[in-house]
Amino acid sequence: MCQSVCMKHITISLLFFILSVLSFSANASNSPDSTRVFSRYNYYMQGQQASIVYVAPDSADIHSYSLELFKNKKILKASVTRYNHKIIYDLATDALTDTLNPISYHVMNGQKTVASGKVDIIRRPAKENAVQIDLLTGSLIVDNRPFFPFGFYCGPVGNLPETEVAHGFNMIGPYQDNLPKNYQTRKAYMDRCAQVGIRVQYGVNSLIGSGHNGSKGLDLTDAEKLDILKKEVIAFRDHPALLSWYINDEPDGQGRPPAILEQAYQLIHRLDPYHPISIVFMMPQKANDFRNTMDIAMTDPYPIPGPPDKVMDDLNKYVNAYRYQKSVWLVPQAFGAQEMWTREPTAQEIRLMTYMGLVSGAKGIQYYVHAPGNLNPQSVSAWSACSDIAVEAAQMTSFLSSADDAPGFKSSDNKLLIRSFKYKGNLLVIVANKENKPKAFQINTTEKDTTLKTTAELWFENREVPFSNGSIDDIIDAYGTRVYLIRNSKNTPRSATDHNLMLNPGFEKIVSPGLPIGSNVNTRSNDRADKGATFFADGTQSKEGMFSLRLITPVDSGGKKIRFLPMVMNKGNSYTVSIWAKARSQENLPSFNLSVDGMQQSHTFKLTADWKQYSFTYQAPGSSTTAILTLDLIQKGIAWFDLVDVSPDPVISYSIAPDHSANVTVSASVANGVIRYAIDKAPDEHSPVYHSNININKAGVFYASIFKDGKLLASSQTFIPVNKALGKKVKFVNPYDEHYVAAGHGSLTDGIMGTTAFKDNKWIGYSGKDMDAVVDMETPTLVKSVTGSFLADANSGIFLPSVVEVYSSADGINFTKEGEVTNTKCTVRGEPYLQKYTINVQSKSIRYIRIVAKTIGTIPDGYLFKGTTAWLFTDEILVE
Repeated sequence: MCQSVCMKHITISLLFFILSVLSFSANASNSPDSTRVFSRYNYYMQGQQASIVYVAPDSADIHSYSLELFKNKKILKASVTRYNHKIIYDLATDALTDTLNPISYHVMNGQKTVASGKVDIIRRPAKENAVQIDLLTGSLIVDNRPFFPFGFYCGPVGNLPETEVAHGFNMIGPYQDNLPKNYQTRKAYMDRCAQVGIRVQYGVNSLIGSGHNGSKGLDLTDAEKLDILKKEVIAFRDHPALLSWYINDEPDGQGRPPAILEQAYQLIHRLDPYHPISIVFMMPQKANDFRNTMDIAMTDPYPIPGPPDKVMDDLNKYVNAYRYQKSVWLVPQAFGAQEMWTREPTAQEIRLMTYMGLVSGAKGIQYYVHAPGNLNPQSVSAWSACSDIAVEAAQMTSFLSSADDAPGFKSSDNKLLIRSFKYKGNLLVIVANKENKPKAFQINTTEKDTTLKTTAELWFENREVPFSNGSIDDIIDAYGTRVYLIRNSKNTPRSATDHNLMLNPGFEKIVSPGLPIGSNVNTRSNDRADKGATFFADGTQSKEGMFSLRLITPVDSGGKKIRFLPMVMNKGNSYTVSIWAKARSQENLPSFNLSVDGMQQSHTFKLTADWKQYSFTYQAPGSSTTAILTLDLIQKGIAWFDLVDVSPDPVISYSIAPDHSANVTVSASVANGVIRYAIDKAPDEHSPVYHSNININKAGVFYASIFKDGKLLASSQTFIPVNKALGKKVKFVNPYDEHYVAAGHGSLTDGIMGTTAFKDNKWIGYSGKDMDAVVDMETPTLVKSVTGSFLADANSGIFLPSVVEVYSSADGINFTKEGEVTNTKCTVRGEPYLQKYTINVQSKSIRYIRIVAKTIGTIPDGYLFKGTTAWLFTDEILVE
């Protein structure tokens, strides 16, 4: 009984599919020239918003056109988004109550009806692992997010999934015989692909039509092959690794009748309406003959050793033939030195051909062919180029799949190929050089966008060029490629709080493709480490900005552990750690762990399928410059992470007022608590309650604590350097080292204190020289004391001064010694620390104050770097 019900559902689904195809053909014939009206997705699942797209003729004024939409003669409400030559109508879901929803439309030019027709909106029950096609862009939608397939054909799968997923590939297309005796082998590689996050173009081409290049193929009757085909589809249609069904190789060139493929196409869609069907073609002139045989049209021009231009010639013809109807992919040549191909493509030729595909609108890349051990391609550099582009394409996925209108770019050089994409207001521009010689070039757009920044990032080269008046001037290699990102200045993500200790907390800064800066990687368990575990920047998911960090853990405890850069934490201060995260939906959602090494903090959280913020607060048991936040996905699954924040809590901020006092503000993450404060001592439950800014007129340590029901929840402290020298000019008698310049000459009187991390860009550094600086107080000023602030970090070769001296002068030339402090203690090894030396001055008016801090010279025995020159670091001079 279950089988008969399922077959009935399959038959109805096929009927709906055929009606949709017929409806689309009717739309095209009833519309004005170059006009299209179609459902954006090939089908929708419950809960998804359905969209109808109207594409106007190129010559039309889109603002004068509109659609009237009806179901059962009742007008439908829709939200409308207009672009240059298209309008998208998002329908109210309550109007789409049936599986098949015939929607009638009138194309209106003002008040005049210029075309009419019908679009069928197909809805299906929600299903995990379903794959849809965005017919507006030709892109695939997998797990409700854009998916750009980037993979390769292969023979035996072996360990290719775990090997190549780490190189950035997300799809494979194995050749296989589909015989029942080898089912377990196919099941095993499909299971492994699902574990590591690889999708499969599942080949059933051995079961459809004759063999390739005149061979008979499988020694089976058509009925026997048909029976195996049905069993294969039923066996794998719900498999989480399945991307699509690959049913034939070059039937146009092999002389196979389209009817054979149409029969197989309809059979597979009856059994599995949730996955597309693909075929590779070689003769664009026959595109119309095979229109009803597949959902994904692949083309495999193999031009090398000739000019690579055939790639674009063939691909453009398929893109134009199947626009708004199919997804079109490119099969770049990654083989040679056989048959009529005298050699393989070079790495640069492979790069050019692949980027030709991206420029021409290919929505998938599948190289022919890859076999491990340098069998195909034979060149190490050739396959390395393929892997490089795999990661680049993954980083560009949201742009390559975007339907947003992007401005066109032109160049006077017709050997340059240019394509632009827009996503979240940011602009991506791809340039490829068809000529096998390097050159300087300029590209221009006439569509000025004042929201864009005036610099273009070379996304995969870690450099920038000006983007001025819509122009880019640059150089390009022979057969070279360039990818420029011009960010939208109005969409700069928040990504972090001002006091976040994390570098690149939103994973937006990427220098090497796919790898956000600011972290390194380890494994959770060496014994269980899985070679297929991966971590990449993912542009298809983010809480904010363009990217998140995606972790895939194939087996429990077998994933990667992300270790962020060390942070400075001070004993007694409280810190709040937070992160946004979500997981791919699965039966048992995984957990992740956040730990702060050196702070005895480890917290585990259960993920949900939606973005959620996770956090904890703790008080540092000791000071450290090497506190490291670690992140790992504990159980098997896929998860995304964004907006990592590690901030003092409460946060104490101050700004220096014109009268050299300080305005202190306090903010807290801990909810429902009362903030109390004190100066030069820790507050208790009776200390004043903080309500608004507090003015400080004297240097001191400002404490803030959060209390709830009389219990201390969190606390922070900050030294506020209010003093008479703030903002005064400083002359350096001995110049400081060019590597440690802080903010330059004003650094010693800017009120900005350094941390115990010597690389925080707040320290002035000396090597082999004494600190010798003169502060101009501008007018004779009553002085009682002078304080110098220094860093001690023996493990980094930074030592406290041996002596600190203070001199006074009325003219800045002749100085009188006012006093000195001798350092009688050795610099302590271990954690870095801050040290202030104060020299009391007999109260007198002084115009110029000179402070000399003498270096110890050579690092003594008992320390690292003994016998080398010691460093001396200072950050502020304070005058009272």
